[in-house]
Amino acid sequence: MLIGYCGFRQRGGGESGRAALWTCVAAAEFPDIDIVTAFFGRDTYFRWHRSFTHSAILLPAWAALLALVFWLIWDRKNFRLLWWAAAAGIASHLVLDWLTNYGTELFWPLSDARLALSWVFIVDVYVWAIMLIGAIAAVWTQRAWVARATLGMVGAYFLFCGVSRFWALHEYQTGPVAGRIDAFPRPLDPLHWTIIRDDGVAEHWVNGVRNDTFVQFHDDKLLPKAEATDAVKLFRWFAVFPLVEKIKENGHTVLRYRDLRFRSRFPGGRVEEGMFLVAKVVFDDHGNVIWSGLSSERE
Repeated sequence: MLIGYCGFRQRGGGESGRAALWTCVAAAEFPDIDIVTAFFGRDTYFRWHRSFTHSAILLPAWAALLALVFWLIWDRKNFRLLWWAAAAGIASHLVLDWLTNYGTELFWPLSDARLALSWVFIVDVYVWAIMLIGAIAAVWTQRAWVARATLGMVGAYFLFCGVSRFWALHEYQTGPVAGRIDAFPRPLDPLHWTIIRDDGVAEHWVNGVRNDTFVQFHDDKLLPKAEATDAVKLFRWFAVFPLVEKIKENGHTVLRYRDLRFRSRFPGGRVEEGMFLVAKVVFDDHGNVIWSGLSSERE
């Protein structure tokens, strides 16, 4: 809505402006239409969410499709204006997803790499608050500068988060540090970051005074069989800091994979254990795989 009020709503006047505004709003929501893949199972959803509908390469085509729909609904009002409104709306969605730590296939189908700046948590109430106040003011005043100023404030907040993340990594790496390192946002706290370091043997999860170490499970019998399953291959493609653990569940030996990227400390000190997406491989007493798949914290 804010992008729509940056000039699309005011351009053309009357029905053309309203058509452009609602085209922009619909386009900003459009990429998440890929939620329909959830009807085909969790594995399908995680494979295709934030892929083809979130592709910057396909953005012009998706914008043309949405512009055509609203052009027909609004009695053929200024197709070029509607295309630009749709393109701006879709682009805003892609940028906002890119800023989080989830990962987005921006260059699909040329690449299935999941790109993530990890500047903000997946849900950021500060961004919501700024945009809500700005949207109300823009609707009330019908002034483009109000919407532009609001988006400028949101952009400044994102840049602040990016600089804060850079500084957190810089402070952590003051001395010699071995291994792969990254920083991830904490919920409701843009000033502090969760640092994860993988030294090849163990993963170190650093959050303030907490420094938890997780040792990767490894053997020559169970692990190769688990790695060969489709569920683990899909998980490893999705995960950034995968952790493999050997546990017991219902009398069976289980290799559990979780992503420490999603092990987040929430206000009040409560820590979620990174069970947002878990791959499990269940073995019988002879070491044979009897089940493998994706699950969640409650399963």
